[in-house]
Amino acid sequence: MALDRRVVGIVVAMLVVILVAGCGGSGGPESEVNGCAVQPATQCPGADLSGANLEDADLSSANLSGANLEGTNLSGANLSKANLASAQIVDTDLSDADLTGANLTGATISGTNLEGATLCGTITTDGTTDDTSCPPSTETTDTTGTDTTSTDTTVTSLVVGEFICSSGASDAAVTVAWTTQNATAAEIGLDGQTVSESGPSGSTTLQIPCDGETHEVSVTPLSDSGPGEPQSQEVSSG
Repeated sequence: MALDRRVVGIVVAMLVVILVAGCGGSGGPESEVNGCAVQPATQCPGADLSGANLEDADLSSANLSGANLEGTNLSGANLSKANLASAQIVDTDLSDADLTGANLTGATISGTNLEGATLCGTITTDGTTDDTSCPPSTETTDTTGTDTTSTDTTVTSLVVGEFICSSGASDAAVTVAWTTQNATAAEIGLDGQTVSESGPSGSTTLQIPCDGETHEVSVTPLSDSGPGEPQSQEVSSG
């Protein structure tokens, strides 16, 4: 009889464990989906995140270019400065998500819930910039009582895609996307040399040597009063 009681106890304990696991824990965002770590600046180009629960996840500055986000719950997620170029954003929940400075160039967006999402310096699918949700500019008053507004020419976001060199390749294409403030154009540079000049916000592709060395991608904002402070980011295939 004592043995039977022990057996019953073990069975009950196993059932409790199974029921707890089946409840899905706290219901919070997943920490890893198909090998992609859910964290800021994660590098997951082309990842399959379809149907995942990433509510309130912090994916700021993440590289999700070409990712499958069909049916993904990203409500309240932080996607500021994230690279979502060419991503599949179909039936995705982006309500209340922060898309400040995010790059959506070439993305497929259909049936997506963007209610309450923050769009400021967001590069849209056609390469234009959406400032719909930007906070109003703050005015300051000098000692003479004259209202002045900051006119600094700056780079507000710079997103450089992942640098992947195929075996035996001499160079590789890397996507660069940027937004600026108070600029009329932007100068794109590689290792201190000007490669091209483009609009104040947009995206382009750079061919970077696959030599195992570290290379610097830079964007310099330009205005009628001269160049502003450049912003740069290093990439390496080594």
